[in-house]
Amino acid sequence: MSFTAKLQQSGGELVYLVQGKVEGGKPAWHYVQVEKMKQPLFLHQSKSGELDVADYGKILYSGWGKEPPEAIADSIKEQYNQN
Repeated sequence: MSFTAKLQQSGGELVYLVQGKVEGGKPAWHYVQVEKMKQPLFLHQSKSGELDVADYGKILYSGWGKEPPEAIADSIKEQYNQN
């Protein structure tokens, strides 16, 4: 699955919101907890416009659409102390 990535890091955790479009143009989003060792490669690859988030860590939540539901965004904020 490839994405044009828009990244947002939470607090002190390596949790990112990746937003983009899958092949075929359907919008999708993922919250991914990136493995610390893979963070530099993740950040570099995200600039290319294509990214398979499963290669970099654990997918916490994902779904279709441009934005995650408010309840999931709130859960991430609470769990990972995101401001």
